[in-house]
Amino acid sequence: MFTKEEKDRMRQELLESFRRKPPPPKPTPEAKWQDRCAAPKPSEAVAQQAAASAEALAKVVVADSYETRRRKQEAKEAAEWSAGYNDPRIRYQRELDRFMEASRVIEDEYVEIAGFREPRYKTTCHKGRGDPDWGLK
Repeated sequence: MFTKEEKDRMRQELLESFRRKPPPPKPTPEAKWQDRCAAPKPSEAVAQQAAASAEALAKVVVADSYETRRRKQEAKEAAEWSAGYNDPRIRYQRELDRFMEASRVIEDEYVEIAGFREPRYKTTCHKGRGDPDWGLK
C-alpha cells in the first residue's frame, strides 16, 4: 500500500507528464550557418572510395547495357541466319517448323468430331443449367 504522500507525489508526476512542454526555440540563421560550417567534411579516403565505386558502376552499366546486349544478340542471329542461308537442310527445317507452328495454332481452335472439324468450345468453371454462362462458347 502507498501512503498519502506517495500517492500525491505519483499523482503530481503523472499530471506533470501530461502537461504541454514549450517548444524548443528555433535556431537563428547564424546558428544554422555555424552548424553547416562545423559539419565534418568527407575525408580523402571516403572521397576516393566514392570515386572508385562510381567508376565500377560505370563499367558495369556500360558493359551490360541494353544496347550492348542487343548488338550481341543481333550479331548472333545474323551469324545463324547466314549459316542457315547456305545450308539447304536448315532452310528446309525452318520451313517445316513454320508450317507445323501454323497448323498447331489451327488445331488448337478446332477439334474433329465424327469426321467433321468443329470449333472447340471454351469451357468454364460453371457446371449447372442455372449458371448464367451455361452453354456459352
